[in-house]
Amino acid sequence: MDILMSETLWELLLISVTFSIFLMAFIQKIKKSKIFNYKWEIWLLNVLSAFGIGIPFTMIFYNKTLSESIWVSIFGFIGAPSLYEALKKQNIIAYTPASSEAKDKNDEQITLPLQNEIIRDDEQ
Repeated sequence: MDILMSETLWELLLISVTFSIFLMAFIQKIKKSKIFNYKWEIWLLNVLSAFGIGIPFTMIFYNKTLSESIWVSIFGFIGAPSLYEALKKQNIIAYTPASSEAKDKNDEQITLPLQNEIIRDDEQ
């Protein structure tokens, strides 16, 4: 590959990005359930989930060794919150399509305040 990144490190980083997406979604589902109220509880859940799910995930789906699976779990633990924050700042997570904000199509009448009326010369 390159002098700075070995092939193994490159593979583990790619696997950890995939795992981070699943871990991020899992943590967000748990946070929405309001089971955990404190940041330290979320942090502990993140650590336990990263290793509890990450090691079997890597060993089963990618046939990696235990030590490689631990590294993927570490990268996932670090990467999932960072990935969530990056997507949140890009407005991808909270994105609402414009079509869902549209009003009922049967309502074709629009009412404007009189002070917003634009009078054209050709209409007089």
